[in-house]
Amino acid sequence: MRFLITMNMPSRAGGSIHQIIAEYPVETLPEFVKELERTDFIVVEEFYKDADANRGIPVYYSVGHTAINHRYIGKIKIISNNNHQRRGDYNGPQRNPPHVGQHSE
Repeated sequence: MRFLITMNMPSRAGGSIHQIIAEYPVETLPEFVKELERTDFIVVEEFYKDADANRGIPVYYSVGHTAINHRYIGKIKIISNNNHQRRGDYNGPQRNPPHVGQHSE
């Protein structure tokens, strides 16, 4: 599964945070968090966006494996090449989400 990990550490460009696009062999975000809790460092495959990503096509390429320290992680978000949701598309959280097997209107 691919994640956008926000690290509470300076970036190469001098910003106060650093973001990493990482892939780790789990099926869910909670599984990834449990893996992070097991050890100080975890080895992930790191990805960079290529030039096509600037045209709205999220294409990534691997830059190898990186060990990250869970103590510096501030936020983790699931990402994928198929996730095209934009900020304007978000309607906020549902108060009463449908149960499995039910359809929302």
